[in-house]
Amino acid sequence: MTTVTEAAKRLGVDLHPLDQADLEMLRADPVLAQQLARRLALAAKELAPMANWSVEDLRDVLEVAVQGTANEGVRVVEGRYLRKRVREQCAFTERYGEPFALVVVQLVPEPHEGLYAKVVESVVEKLRRNALLLPRMEATALGSLLDRIAARVDQVAGKKVVEGVNGQIYPDPAFPDTQSVLDWLEDHLRLD
Repeated sequence: MTTVTEAAKRLGVDLHPLDQADLEMLRADPVLAQQLARRLALAAKELAPMANWSVEDLRDVLEVAVQGTANEGVRVVEGRYLRKRVREQCAFTERYGEPFALVVVQLVPEPHEGLYAKVVESVVEKLRRNALLLPRMEATALGSLLDRIAARVDQVAGKKVVEGVNGQIYPDPAFPDTQSVLDWLEDHLRLD
């Protein structure tokens, strides 16, 4: 037996208009998600008329925008997940007042395949073993932590591979809200 809701979805009747849908609703409702994807594909045709856009083409382009190309190298964390995690941590900090640090390490191009996977594994293990957690990080401790991370990465790599290490404590008067933290992160993750 088909419910009224299922029948309406098959007919394309908007039970929840797309313009009233939030992100959570779009993630939970495949019909709304498909409607949004089709509208985005139509908009993409206007922006780049030389391409014949499908929803799948749009997904592929967005994946390259978020994750980069295969020859760019491996990223430790996928961008969307990282931004979501940063938003969650900012909300936690705003709610409970506990600061946290965000650290970005810029490395030279990988000298040989597999080196950075080894480095990440070693650094993460060292941080866990010494109980150096980034949540509840105080500003006075950040500088020495950044120095130790850079030294550890270079040590495990066997040569200097760290181009720079940047860290930011939240909350901070220079970064009054979550969006300013995300902007800082995007600026430091850019490869250009």
